[in-house]
Amino acid sequence: MTNSNAFHLLGRALKRSVLAWALPHIVQVPPAEWDDALKRARETNFDTIERIGVLAGIAFTTYLLRFDANEAEISLPIRFLAQFAAAVPLLILLVGPFYLRCLRRGLDHVIEHRRIAG
Repeated sequence: MTNSNAFHLLGRALKRSVLAWALPHIVQVPPAEWDDALKRARETNFDTIERIGVLAGIAFTTYLLRFDANEAEISLPIRFLAQFAAAVPLLILLVGPFYLRCLRRGLDHVIEHRRIAG
């Protein structure tokens, strides 16, 4: 039982350190309110630059992973699985920064709202 509790505490500490690294301004919010602040920050809409970046990232990933006529001998489910396995890291690299930018902007808005509310 204590081993399970240790893993839970380790997971929580790891989550906190990753969040503090990815979202530096989150340390301005009390740790007990991080989940609520992130929930409100995720409700932020994308701005024009973020929308264009997401669409360009998806289009570029689609372009890179198109089928060739030479791959006709490979079965269709295997091709789709291989494309999916290749698309996930590409999308994380190309589109992820725009999602992170939107989340940071939303978090800044939440922190500013907390300051105004007192």
